[in-house]
Parts: sequence; C-alpha cells; structure tokens
Amino acid sequence: MNASRTINPQDSDGNGFSVRICTGSRLHFGLLDTVRPFGGVGVMLNTPSTEVVVSTAARFRCPDDYQDRIGPIAERIRQLNGAATLPSCCVEVLRTAPTHCGLGSGTQLALAVTESLCLYQALTVDQSTIANALASRGQRSVVGTHGYWQGGMIYEAGDGEAGDGEADEKAVGGNLNAVQEGVYLPEEWRVAVLRPLDHVFAVSGEQEREKFARLQPASEKVGHELRRLVIEEIMPAAKRGHFNAFANGTRIYNELSGRLFASVQGGSYNGEAVTQVIEWLSDRGVLGHGQSSWGPGVFAWFESQKAAVAGLASLPDNVELITLASVRNVPRSVQLLGRR
Repeated sequence: MNASRTINPQDSDGNGFSVRICTGSRLHFGLLDTVRPFGGVGVMLNTPSTEVVVSTAARFRCPDDYQDRIGPIAERIRQLNGAATLPSCCVEVLRTAPTHCGLGSGTQLALAVTESLCLYQALTVDQSTIANALASRGQRSVVGTHGYWQGGMIYEAGDGEAGDGEADEKAVGGNLNAVQEGVYLPEEWRVAVLRPLDHVFAVSGEQEREKFARLQPASEKVGHELRRLVIEEIMPAAKRGHFNAFANGTRIYNELSGRLFASVQGGSYNGEAVTQVIEWLSDRGVLGHGQSSWGPGVFAWFESQKAAVAGLASLPDNVELITLASVRNVPRSVQLLGRR
C-alpha cells in the first residue's frame, strides 16, 4: 500500500494520528459473461467521491448509518490481527457516492474503510486480502476493485486470457481476475450519469444473487463479440483518443452485454424508466450511452465540457443529473496525518 505522508496538526486533533483516503466512483459498461470468471470493462470517475477518515479515539466508533458495513470490516481486521479488541479509533465517512445507482459506491467505501483501518494500525496486508477477505468485495466483477488502486479504464480479463494483466494480477494476488489492460482516458472527455426519478427499485444483495442464479451463460458467439468489441474497438479508440469510435463501441458493447440480463430485467436495460432515458439520449444524437451495472444510473459520454452542457440541455423533468465528471486517471489518494 503506497501512501503519501502529509503532516497536518489541525486535521489530526493536534496530538493524534489519522488516515484519510479519497476515491472516486466506478462506471461499469457490462460483463463479458453471467458466470465465473465474469470479466468486464469499466472506468473510474472523479465524482461522486468517497472520503473516509480514521482518527484517534478512546474506543472504536463509526457512524450509526454505516455500522452494518463498517463494523464487520473492523471485526474481520481484528481477527486477522489477533487483537483482543477493536482499535481505539473513530471512522468518519465524510462523503460517499449515492447507493444503488450503478456507481459501485459499496465497493469504494468498503475498500477505503478497510485500507484506512489497516494503515491506522500499521498492518501490512496485500491488496487481494484487503479486497476479498477483509472488505468482502470482488465476488463477481473486480473493475471497481482494480480501479480503486490504479484508476482509469479497466478491462478485466477472464480465465485463459493472458497478456499485460499477469503483472497486475500478481500485484493484487491470485484471487482477483487479472487486469487485461488499463487505459487512461483524455482529461477533457466528460461523462454524465443520469437517473430516472421514477425508478423505484434497486438490485443488490440477495436479490442480485437470485437474479444471477436464473441467468444463462453467454453463448460462444456473444462472448467472442463482446471481447472483440473491447479488444478491437473500445480499448484502441481510448488509447488513441478517438472519441466517436470509443463512444460508439461502448454503446454497442453495453447494449449487447445487457442482453445477457434480458430475462431478469426486461431487455438490455433495467426497466422502462431507464430505457426511456437511453432513448432520450439517442434521439439527441449522444453516441456513448448505456446503463451502468444494474442501473438505474445511465451514462452518457461527451468529448468536452462544452459538448456535455449542450447535450444535456432541456433534461426531462423526471431525470436527475447525478454528476458530470471527468475520468479519474489516478489511484485513490492516501494521506497519513500527524504522528502515531
């Protein structure tokens, strides 16, 4: 775990030690398959961000709203460390991305909390253990997990795919799918994340497990085409900064990947409200649109801030703009504040 060290007595209550971690959000363009090893492609965004601070306290404390998520992480770390009690510290969640919007907020929060607690206790823990054993993430796609540590766009390989990802897999341990390729996107590109206000249900937890259990694996033909789109269209366009090719390839990939879930979400997109947002974007000539994860977050790519403002003009009253973001081409940031 690499961390920059900054001394800031005001932030560390004058005589305490604290750890501050800030990360972004994850967009997911879709899985390569509905069964292990899944695979997929997605990208990290600068906003909405998640920020966690762990600081000295008389006993272990965390916000009541996050007790059910932070408490189990702290207990797993205690067991790993062989400690008799939880650490004497306060975990603060300063901000986080909206939940159940397709932004991967649960993964980013869990990783930030886990890593900050490990750093606070000066524990040396590899990234795979942080993700799998302690944060309890990476059960399916690990785009957001790899994105937390490296930023940019992530092509997560399935089994049997070799390449540059071997070094990345070794870096995070053998329990996570490898990164087949990572690309930093142009700083001037923008992506809007929209949400239909009349979308009332979310997919997570046991409901998500039940839906996956009902899905059929991708056919060889569909699996091959999804990989071809990533390898031959999306990634090359991203590396060369060819916006139209990237946006169009992303749209086609997302729609095709979405068909794998048609039996449990009613089509390539999760419900009528999400589909209507997609259709609105298409009618306005927005090339790079799609549903992130289960939605209801809908992404739309633009070549510049100016293009985004024009493209999002006259947004329907029943659609909310969650964020207009740039790509986060850097890992999560870590600050160690004060002295132990």
